[in-house]
Amino acid sequence: MRRIGRYEIRREIGRGAMGVVYLARDPRLARDVALKTYLLPQGLRAEHRRELQERFLREARAAAALDHPAIVTVHDYGEDPADGTPYLAIEYVEGSTLAARLAEQGRMEPDRAKTLVEQLSEGLAAAHAAGVVHRDLKPANILIRTRDGAAKIADFGIARVASSDLTAPGSMLGSPAYMSPEQIRGGTVDARSDLFSLAVVFYEMLTGERPFRGEDTAQLAYAIVHETPVPVTRSAAGVPAGLDAFFERALAKDPARRFPDARTFREALEQAWRNTAPAGEATVVAQEASAGPFARPLAVAAEPARARGRRWPLVAGLAVLLAAAWGLVGGRPARLHLEGRSSVAEGTLVVRLDGDEIYRRELAAAPVNKAFGFLRKVAGRPEESFEAWLEVAPGSHEITAELRVPGRPEQRETIVVEVEPGRTHSLKIATGLAFRRPVVVKFQEDWE
Repeated sequence: MRRIGRYEIRREIGRGAMGVVYLARDPRLARDVALKTYLLPQGLRAEHRRELQERFLREARAAAALDHPAIVTVHDYGEDPADGTPYLAIEYVEGSTLAARLAEQGRMEPDRAKTLVEQLSEGLAAAHAAGVVHRDLKPANILIRTRDGAAKIADFGIARVASSDLTAPGSMLGSPAYMSPEQIRGGTVDARSDLFSLAVVFYEMLTGERPFRGEDTAQLAYAIVHETPVPVTRSAAGVPAGLDAFFERALAKDPARRFPDARTFREALEQAWRNTAPAGEATVVAQEASAGPFARPLAVAAEPARARGRRWPLVAGLAVLLAAAWGLVGGRPARLHLEGRSSVAEGTLVVRLDGDEIYRRELAAAPVNKAFGFLRKVAGRPEESFEAWLEVAPGSHEITAELRVPGRPEQRETIVVEVEPGRTHSLKIATGLAFRRPVVVKFQEDWE
């Protein structure tokens, strides 16, 4: 039986950009645990490797100090003596993530969503009182226990301890769809950022849609920083009318206008819920793309076509002004010029940015001419080339290339990069090269 440290591995139960989670058995205490390993990317510079090791150690210490029913308990941490792989042994919660629940069943009943958010706010209150900010609260990091339906916050993997200065100002960590505006800008983050993320999760639980959307990371970032979401009472039927004012404050762009702490957040939610007059039948707003200057106008179901036509010049003019303002304030997205080559005859390439998929391609390299096949394999020349232009939010990112070939284990390579606003960076990926790693990723470098 495979072991990591003293833990006996049963099976894999989760995988992310930076690690794998296993169901394991602790023979010393005779209990099941979730064992989270931390995979350091290949090709890191020494200083980046030290930073990631420090980040993992910080996660262990910060999370182990937290004790609350709504927070997954950390039992142990260490490094596997066999290969030095760092790991966390954490409470095993039998159930599923909130992300899986929303994907399978759609939006929740309002009362059920409220109950879960109250539990989560209590967990955040305990963490914030201990000086820990989660920084990556999202449905994938929220576990729903099967036996009682309780919610638990997991993965303080990029938590920022108030006494630590490892995460420098200007860096951006977290999942873009649930980030606060200050995270998008790379600014200072505190408890109010976690509460913004919780409000985004709550909105999605009630409506089945996130309040801010975009066709790519840059559009999404613009929406979070600049745009006002559709009022929740227009997107979900049967919710209390007081929730519109609650979300207006919870999702305020300026942290100073938000709820100052989790206790105030919950009290405001209770007050909004007491305004039990239903908002009536929801006017469903189809927001085709919430992306600032790239956005198409909102289509309101109950609005006459003639009235919509009169709004077009105004919408177009606002889009131009917003695009100009976006450039003037220095909020320009960065661009990645992805150049790829592959000698894989059948497979899939997936590129992820901070764990979120940003590019996918089905690989189908043309057959090699038999007369020159051996020479081409020795030279490592690709049989297929491709390129793409990707817009991303400025800041520090983890880029992962995953190669999936039928009948073979998945191969991946992860690098950590820094992208600057308004600049174009080169991202080069090669798959299936002879006599080399199955996946090679390079950033701002030449092939040779």
